[in-house]
Amino acid sequence: MCQSYKRQCECGRNTAEIFFGNMLLDETAIAAVYYPECSPASQDGDPAFVWDNGWALELDLDIIRSHAGTFGMSKDSVTAEWVFDAGYATWVGITPDDTERRNRERDALQHLAKTDLRAYINAMKNWGIEREKRFSAEGWRKMRPRAAMGL
Repeated sequence: MCQSYKRQCECGRNTAEIFFGNMLLDETAIAAVYYPECSPASQDGDPAFVWDNGWALELDLDIIRSHAGTFGMSKDSVTAEWVFDAGYATWVGITPDDTERRNRERDALQHLAKTDLRAYINAMKNWGIEREKRFSAEGWRKMRPRAAMGL
């Protein structure tokens, strides 16, 4: 069983829901979460950071690197980007707030389920397709081809 964890960003205005795949890591691996408005200046190249559409997730390198053998890598090769892209500490869904966003969007369509089932099914199908297109256009990291991430 995998687990998820909600963590407020450093400014306290937003919350990210983080998924821990394969139960290797837990909330102790998360050093900080930054919303675009409270993100530090770009830390490109810093192995502790992964950036996604202005959000930044800072992982504790000591903790994630202690799992290097399980990942089949050397400690120096383990980065926050790799851990995120491999699904060991990543967003639940596509975005940091995907669960809440998805629930709000689906709730707006629920009235159709009681009045016009065919319209509801079509609306849900179109919503799913348009949602993926929107996330791709917005540039969310999980919408990139896995080969582009080196996985």
